[in-house]
Amino acid sequence: MKLINTLLVLTVLLCSLQASAQTQTTAPGSDQHAADTHDEHNASANVDHDNHEEGGHDAEEQAAGVVELTKVSRAMAGIEVTKLTKTLLPEVINAPGEVQLDQYRSAEVTPLVDAVVVKRHARLGDAVVAGQRLVTLASVAVADAQGELRVSAAEWQRVGKLGQATVGAKRYTGAEVAYQQARLKLSAYGLDEQQIEAISRRKLIGSLGQFALNAPVAGTVLRDDFRLGQRIEAGQSLFLIADESQIWVEANLSPRQAQHIQIDGSARINMGGHWHDGVVIQKHHLLDEQTRTVPVRIGVTLVNEHHHPGEFVQVEMALAGGRNPPTLAVPESALMQDDAGNWTVFVEFKADHFKQTPIKRESARAGLVPISGLAEGTVVATEGAFFLAAELAKSGFDIHNH
Repeated sequence: MKLINTLLVLTVLLCSLQASAQTQTTAPGSDQHAADTHDEHNASANVDHDNHEEGGHDAEEQAAGVVELTKVSRAMAGIEVTKLTKTLLPEVINAPGEVQLDQYRSAEVTPLVDAVVVKRHARLGDAVVAGQRLVTLASVAVADAQGELRVSAAEWQRVGKLGQATVGAKRYTGAEVAYQQARLKLSAYGLDEQQIEAISRRKLIGSLGQFALNAPVAGTVLRDDFRLGQRIEAGQSLFLIADESQIWVEANLSPRQAQHIQIDGSARINMGGHWHDGVVIQKHHLLDEQTRTVPVRIGVTLVNEHHHPGEFVQVEMALAGGRNPPTLAVPESALMQDDAGNWTVFVEFKADHFKQTPIKRESARAGLVPISGLAEGTVVATEGAFFLAAELAKSGFDIHNH
């Protein structure tokens, strides 16, 4: 019995020793696993830290307002740059102005005899050329004059063939005078040379008494206030035609201001936010009785644009002999506002790298804006600033939403 108990105790001790040996064998492996886990954690943390730093550098670069372009994107965007140099800008004066027709390029179309409208050939807004038929009228007075011309033309043709020696000087001269008077009467009624010649050759255009009014100048029909069958009095305007590619802008200045404006001096007109170059062509010599101002007239040539009489515009005129000290200046197209509303330009600090740089600006003069905050010789984008600002905004949007 004692022997059995002793064997049981030995068995228990042996199991305990085996368990202890297994524990000592696996412990170093556990420590290595823990170390490996710790190292992996540290490596992951380092990667995250590196990524954070890299993203931070990109954000800092975008926050600095830097845009990098490829050669292709630069060419497609039409980026143009210039090196800043000091420029002499003229002193200017600003005043409101009003668009007017160029009176030397416009015409009223009126009959010179009472008549009735038979047919319309042109309408409001039509572009017409000089000599183009506009309207056909009918008149009793013109019918009488047409008959007189046909009779006198036939008589003059007979007498001319016979000669003065045959018919006598009195008849010969009388026939010639009657023929010329008949032609002049129709011309005074508004018929052109082609219509008169056709009547004298008995090739009447249309019915007796009918005649056409043609466009005296090329341009656009701006007014055509009449109807078919309407009785028109002599001198009544049927059409207003004007060349809208050439317009006048009239600005009213005080007599003192007008003294400093020179004929043929430069001017600029702001029409709907777009600037157009112009030239001072006339100054009135009489003051406006109501405003006591001197009207100054500016000629403006428009390309692919139409502005109509009565439109109000802003006028900028250079003062004769007025000069400011040399200053750095850029065109309006070079200026952009940042998110805070500050004025900026894009400086090319190295090839194809543009940085949005804050500046201070003054009022524009003669198409250029005086600026400060940059050194002379700085290279600035004068065209394509809007594209650069859009690229900068797009890059900033991608970073925050990556």
